[in-house]
Amino acid sequence: MRDEIYHRALATLQRHVKEAGATGQLDEGELVVNGHRLGLSVECDGVTTQGVHVIVPLDIQIHLDGDSGDKFRVGTLGIGPDRDSAAQAAVAEWHVLAAAPLLAALGASLGARRGARESIAWGSWTVFPGRAGIRGPLPQALQAGGTLLAEALAALRAEVVKWPDPGRWTLRSIFVMAAISPDPAEVQAAVDGFVDPALAERLTKLAWPKPRDASFYKQLFVLRAGHD
Repeated sequence: MRDEIYHRALATLQRHVKEAGATGQLDEGELVVNGHRLGLSVECDGVTTQGVHVIVPLDIQIHLDGDSGDKFRVGTLGIGPDRDSAAQAAVAEWHVLAAAPLLAALGASLGARRGARESIAWGSWTVFPGRAGIRGPLPQALQAGGTLLAEALAALRAEVVKWPDPGRWTLRSIFVMAAISPDPAEVQAAVDGFVDPALAERLTKLAWPKPRDASFYKQLFVLRAGHD
């Protein structure tokens, strides 16, 4: 199934690039987008069945120009009536979480065509937010215009503006996850794929809701400095 998902994910990247009107071509199993190489590593272990649903856990690393793949690595869960549908759902979630913001940072954005905001500026960095992934009911505070969302973005911005200007074209990432329930929120944060306890602590101190029904939030932010 790993090979099947690899080809499905690669085809998803190709469709995105084509729809964005960007330059992309396959070369030795990697997709070259506006001069940058994207390789994929796929892990798909522990496919399970719960009642009438098949659950496919997916972990995809995107290797940008041959890097380790940690910066844009996210895990997703696909749920469907069969393995094929569940795998497709997992790849689709991965696309909007991680692949789409990375491609936008490489100059292959779909945002303008779909009427969405493409990026925001934080100091010398241009930020391309991936779509938030939510399991369970979305708390009002995390909805567009919500107070918690604004506070979380402000906390991330305060972190980013302290980063030194690399003086050259560079891509970085921030990944945030939060388990929200009647108990205090459990928040994790990673910068460039590595856990950042200090950032997680600052985010934990925000006014996270304590809803009756638990939910899970995750979001990847791709950040670009300089000009390619």
